[in-house]
Amino acid sequence: MALEPHQLEKDERDQAVTRLAAYLRRERDEEWGDLAVRLLFDTFEEQIAPLHYNRGIAQAQRATRELADVFDVNLESLKRLPRA
Repeated sequence: MALEPHQLEKDERDQAVTRLAAYLRRERDEEWGDLAVRLLFDTFEEQIAPLHYNRGIAQAQRATRELADVFDVNLESLKRLPRA
């Protein structure tokens, strides 16, 4: 079964849900049931994760362009002119 690029594996999801439930207890003093926390996490994953994923792709594209520019400059400096 192929996952969407921004979705987590089952063990990663379980860990994220556990961390979200702990956050709700610690920071908001709220005790949510497992299903409620999972539904909240599913909403985050569906609505917010693609935005972070796309930002990561854009940063990778920018870094790749910058590296390509550096390589281009370095390769250009290796060119030699024919003797006159």
